[in-house]
Amino acid sequence: MIWLLASRWEAGGLERVQLNLARGFKKRKCSVSIIAGRDLNGPGDNGEVTFIAPRGAWQMLLGLPLRIRRERPRVVVTTSNDIAVWVTFWRRILYPSTAVVVAQHLSLSGPRRAARGFVRLKLELIRWAMRGMLTRSQGLVAVSVALAAEMASELKLPRSGIRVIHNPLVSTEGVQARHISQAWPFPHDDVPVFIYAGRLSPEKRLDLLWEAFVLVRATHPARLLILGQGPEGARVAQWIERSTFQSDCALLGRVEDALPWMARSTALVLPSDYEGFGNVLVEAMSCGVQVIATDCPHGPSEVLGGGRFGQLVPVGDAHALAQAMRNVLNGRRQVAAEDLRERSKAFSIDAACEAYLELFSLAIERLQGRD
Repeated sequence: MIWLLASRWEAGGLERVQLNLARGFKKRKCSVSIIAGRDLNGPGDNGEVTFIAPRGAWQMLLGLPLRIRRERPRVVVTTSNDIAVWVTFWRRILYPSTAVVVAQHLSLSGPRRAARGFVRLKLELIRWAMRGMLTRSQGLVAVSVALAAEMASELKLPRSGIRVIHNPLVSTEGVQARHISQAWPFPHDDVPVFIYAGRLSPEKRLDLLWEAFVLVRATHPARLLILGQGPEGARVAQWIERSTFQSDCALLGRVEDALPWMARSTALVLPSDYEGFGNVLVEAMSCGVQVIATDCPHGPSEVLGGGRFGQLVPVGDAHALAQAMRNVLNGRRQVAAEDLRERSKAFSIDAACEAYLELFSLAIERLQGRD
């Protein structure tokens, strides 16, 4: 039995990754469960996720170790730093026959440097605890080479002990049969559409995207489609409402499947200050769509082959971002759609599942040899 752990289940890239892994493991006849705390309207079909802490974090922390002891999964995989510390701490005492694998999907340094006050203190304490606990795990994973290097540096771990397994994002089914779940918000004409898909939060720098789009609109006809929800949503809505090109912008909130929306767009833009990986870049490439991203830590450059498969611009530079968008419109920087689709196959669900299953076998061997 494999358990994939999540502190909460919401609409995000990490949840899609866990669903892809679970479904990939099931195709390989593995027994797998996604165990999450609260249901915050995340993706998936009925029964794919088991919720054990509807009352919040304390219920999760108190109940999870006892549940692992009772049900005895062979491997648990955690992607949440605080839960990683917690389940690793209790393993030898309560469930010594269970292997713990810690998968790092997000930057450790980015959120901590951006935080203030109590949140900053909390993240510092979690980092300190991870330094002591993660050496007791049976497997460590980072989703990019750059993130593995940061993980080793931040947590004082040997880089050789961290395996890089890219996020499982591309299936063999493709996007041809998928349909947009609601009406396309723009006229059916040849005006280019830039799309952003993801959480609307400060580190994603929607303000930078908006500034760049305004610059582009001064010289080129273009439209902007924003998919997602989050704390910046109200600000984005205000920018659109106050603009002189409101009819050429759309803020649609969360959609169940962003791929068909990407497939109908001209280019995807990811203007973040930091990323763990950059899932949407791979998803857009799988649709044959042009991609533009800030060269932020830690995933975009690796995903885009150092700029071979998409444009990379300096972090926080609206003018450079606007120029990259103009390059797409002018045809100065275009990657062939087939090359983009081929590149996306490097991040396949099959490859990730095989890599994880190999790691699980080694983790169980390591557990038996150590304990």
